[in-house]
Amino acid sequence: MSPKLWWYIARAGGLTAWWLVALAVFWGLFLSTRVLRGKPTPAWLLDLHRFLGGATIVFTGFHIGGLVADGYTHFGWSEIFVPLTSSWRPVAVAWGVIGLYLLAAIQVTSLLMRKIPRRWWRAVHSTSFVMFVLSTVHAFSAGTEATNPAVQWTGLIFTGVFVFLMVYRAMTPKKGRARATANAGAGAAA
Repeated sequence: MSPKLWWYIARAGGLTAWWLVALAVFWGLFLSTRVLRGKPTPAWLLDLHRFLGGATIVFTGFHIGGLVADGYTHFGWSEIFVPLTSSWRPVAVAWGVIGLYLLAAIQVTSLLMRKIPRRWWRAVHSTSFVMFVLSTVHAFSAGTEATNPAVQWTGLIFTGVFVFLMVYRAMTPKKGRARATANAGAGAAA
């Protein structure tokens, strides 16, 4: 087995989790703002959003597992779960740790969506924008692929799409967004 295998798993898991976070956030914004101007959201479109979020958890697990198993830099459980305890770029790693907690909170409240007040779910789910920003900062400040042109272009494209969707969301009347989100939830229940 290659001595760098765990590093490759950590790196690939981290990049894939970042891409999936971006896609999940973008897809959620497409659904909630009706950028695509469709009829009420079919259930499979909301299921795709949920699938992207779940896949993010899986690849984040590969990222964390690869970091812990790799021997190049020590990443124990405290470095993974406690911000600023890592000897490897502590602030940069802390952004990822905080993003991990936001990801967990978003996923748990999404699973409990029908059992908790809607405003709680909405408040926690809105942190997905912060999670996307944190994961992007983490990828470029802690990641070893920050100088890779493909990763840099991906970061630029993700940032452009995110800014466009956030501006579009800010300019969309709140009433229209609430209706789109309610229709998405009704489509999932059907």
